[in-house]
Amino acid sequence: MRALALALLSLAAHAEDPPAFDEGFFNGDRRTILRGLADRLNLLKPGDARFMVDCGRAHLAVLDKAKAQEFFKRAEAKEPKDGQVLRLIAQAWLRHGYKNEALETYALVLARDPKNKEALTQSGVDLAEVGLALEAERPMNALAALEKEDWRAFIGFGRAFLVGGQRQKASFWFARALAAKPREEKAHQEILRAFTETQAVF
Repeated sequence: MRALALALLSLAAHAEDPPAFDEGFFNGDRRTILRGLADRLNLLKPGDARFMVDCGRAHLAVLDKAKAQEFFKRAEAKEPKDGQVLRLIAQAWLRHGYKNEALETYALVLARDPKNKEALTQSGVDLAEVGLALEAERPMNALAALEKEDWRAFIGFGRAFLVGGQRQKASFWFARALAAKPREEKAHQEILRAFTETQAVF
């Protein structure tokens, strides 16, 4: 009986050991890799909101919505007004098919951090690339109101709309970029690349 108890204790202790991040680990099951790295990251940086978001993203990728939500709530509580943290959470929801959760969180970016140009720009791109044109225009227009001549952002919006199959909306932003910088050769080059790389001329 004593031997059995010792064996069970040994197994329990072994189960709690962190994985060895060796070649075999990284060549193993993807779910195990994601969970193992998320657990380690959570131990290394337990109070960092962006690390929490990455842990949540990992759990979403292995279809553990409840665990992901737990990390996202912790990140939001830590940095409730950081538009980039909120945008990363929204992007994670969006990429894993949780449209409602994504849109709710993108709305928080605009409501809580309306002058965060990077977060607004990336939010617009995220939404446009998946074909959510009306939703994308909210952060895009907010950015354009802050930066009336940000031709780089405008080209990024146009490119995202091309990716999302919205060529007419892309055209608006490309035209706006060149109106802001009509002699900027890099603006012309980036629009050329957008059409070339997305094959949007077809």
